[in-house]
Amino acid sequence: MDEVIELDIDGIAQGGDGVGRLGELVVFVSGALPGERVRALVRERHPRFLRATVSEVLHAAPDRVAPLISPGDHVPWQHIAYPAQVRYKAAIVAEQINKFLPGVAVPIQPAIAAPQPWGYRNSARLHADGAALGYHAAGAKTVVDLADDPLLLPALRAALAGLRQLPFAGLINEVHLRASATYGYAAARIDPAPGADRTALARLAAAWMAATPVLAGVTLGDEPLVGADAIYDELGGVVFRLSLSSFFQVNHAQAERMVEVVRAALAPHGGRLLDAYSGVGSFALPLAAAYDEVVAVEAYQPAVEDGRQSAAANQITNVQYIAGAAERVVGRLPGPFQAAILDPPRRGCHPALIEAVISHAPERIVYISCHPGLIGRDLAPLATAGYHLILVQPIDLFPQTPHIETIIVLQRA
Repeated sequence: MDEVIELDIDGIAQGGDGVGRLGELVVFVSGALPGERVRALVRERHPRFLRATVSEVLHAAPDRVAPLISPGDHVPWQHIAYPAQVRYKAAIVAEQINKFLPGVAVPIQPAIAAPQPWGYRNSARLHADGAALGYHAAGAKTVVDLADDPLLLPALRAALAGLRQLPFAGLINEVHLRASATYGYAAARIDPAPGADRTALARLAAAWMAATPVLAGVTLGDEPLVGADAIYDELGGVVFRLSLSSFFQVNHAQAERMVEVVRAALAPHGGRLLDAYSGVGSFALPLAAAYDEVVAVEAYQPAVEDGRQSAAANQITNVQYIAGAAERVVGRLPGPFQAAILDPPRRGCHPALIEAVISHAPERIVYISCHPGLIGRDLAPLATAGYHLILVQPIDLFPQTPHIETIIVLQRA
């Protein structure tokens, strides 16, 4: 028989669950907010904690709002008023840093809220299962059919609507959509279903483009199928070429704010800048004019090629792109570097990369994290090496979710 518990929620955890207690047990309750009393269905029982899901809200917090769309795993915080989302995220960042760096003063700034809490995403990865098209359910491979997604930019919503009108069943396994926030158009990358015929896929792509005027091209994997095989967007005054598999921040307006914060944090400029995990050069290219040389290190070769083409098109000649894993490349680079940017993927920095950066002894380091739970782990060796925090700036790139980007600036003592 399902176990239902009743408890008060007095906190919120990294990851987005409400936190309460049942006797000596900590209970993480998805869908619950601080200040609420709820009934919850227990999903997991562990010796020291439980995981549960709200089944009934007995006393609602003032920050609770009606969801915009039916519950979906890609919008887990839509029941929280947006100003409260921003407050909770800043509190989570501060709590995680204090947890791993006790006694260290955390100069945390209020989180920078997104100007658009909905309609901001410039990319989406959709899965197909027969006639169903949507996202995977949390922790499963089940496809949740998606008629529309108000998190997406208008061009992507139009592309999704256009594809849903067509007979895609049995032809596609995944679809990656990308939009240009600056120029208002989209392109798509199809990963075919096993045994799908290329000719049938080309017909599907042509019909999709005919039904969707904002769709400029469709690729089959990394190969052009119909139309354009890349899009162009602007960031920090630079026009970027973006192949459909290269990483680019999903929230264009907030990415612009990130460039502004990083540029200001690294002033005064000059000398050499290291950009590790550089991607296409989202920081390297906009900041290039302020440095004698920028060295951008990125493991994903298509992103490196995009960056090189973007640099050439913008007549930026002082950025050197190096293709390779940052933890293997940076330690072999000749110094010195006056500043460094570390913008790792969600798993955080490789320990060898942090050691290599410390060996170069830049005066200032900008560390960018999209996982609050790993901030303390990555900062600890930098603090031990004599770097102290001078700025912690959360910035919300992911409204309606518990995810938060954090820009942390460290100065060498």
